[in-house]
Amino acid sequence: MKKTVLILALMLTASMTFAQDAAVTPSATTFAGSADMYYKVDFSQQQGNGKTSFTNSHNSFELGMASIEASHKSGKASVFVDLGFGKRAKDFSYNDGANTFMIKQLTFAYDISSSFKVTMGTFGTHIGYELLDAVDNKNYSMSYAFTNGPFFNTGVKAQYTKGKFSFMAGVTNPTDFKTAIEAGSTQKTFIGQVAYVGDTESLYFNVTTGSTNPNLGLPSSLKNKTQFDVVASKKLDAKLSLGFNGTYAIVNDDVDSSLDGKWFALVGYASYVVKEDINLAYRLEYFSDKDKVVYGVDGLGVIANTLSLNYKVGNLTIIPELRVDTTSKDFFTNHSGNPTGLNAFALLATTYTF
Repeated sequence: MKKTVLILALMLTASMTFAQDAAVTPSATTFAGSADMYYKVDFSQQQGNGKTSFTNSHNSFELGMASIEASHKSGKASVFVDLGFGKRAKDFSYNDGANTFMIKQLTFAYDISSSFKVTMGTFGTHIGYELLDAVDNKNYSMSYAFTNGPFFNTGVKAQYTKGKFSFMAGVTNPTDFKTAIEAGSTQKTFIGQVAYVGDTESLYFNVTTGSTNPNLGLPSSLKNKTQFDVVASKKLDAKLSLGFNGTYAIVNDDVDSSLDGKWFALVGYASYVVKEDINLAYRLEYFSDKDKVVYGVDGLGVIANTLSLNYKVGNLTIIPELRVDTTSKDFFTNHSGNPTGLNAFALLATTYTF
């Protein structure tokens, strides 16, 4: 491990040294941002009945997140800063403490060549189809695959691109930790990706393996997870696009092997352009946690259906959404407060980019 980190550091340092002899061309700083909010009615009339990220309220107007991004490139070096404000940012960076202002991403990159780049810092996960910022998804609520997969990594990664193919490998702190001090461990996580991006299709094979969240009360002992992930997309014509995410996770507990297990998710996406400013998006997911390593319910299986309409007015997008989740075990709570295997809700969200 130490040799791997040392080699990457030496590669980056050597490349920067050679670049000092070349003229540096200054460039302007680029700014961007986005914001979102929503109103949700859970048909059970229960708060916190949803089990996926960011939309667990009932009968309440909720601010999602305001994001401010800045990037600058000078010669072969660049920096990217992504700041988040709001509950969505807090939930995303849950290991950073109870703050609503978070550094979502902060990366320093260096182009060793036109095809080889090294990046250090905190960056969003390469696992999965969905992204943190609501403006980047057509469904406002999140999948179980997103909710239970990694959110971000902090470390170093190298990427090589050759034509339509790219290869990435890296080493980071325990998953979802910006510092090993808070993780209570110096164990590392390894990440990798092989990707193909064509004109109308793309295919990604992703992997992450290593330390994840620490066991409560045992900061020196961590759970370890190996996750394999496939993401594919295909644009069939000018109106219809399809997507797929298949992810499989193996979780091992360093202290109690009875807590070992696996979970997986299969998610399909369909997007149809009704008119230039109207898009219809459907997501179908099957999530299996039969070993109860995520939610603690033995034999749990979930089928989630989400239908969203995206109506664009300039930079503003209005998203009415209907979602129905059914489970093999009583996993939710009905309007009487009793366990049930059905959860349904409707929400109205707005997003804006600038």
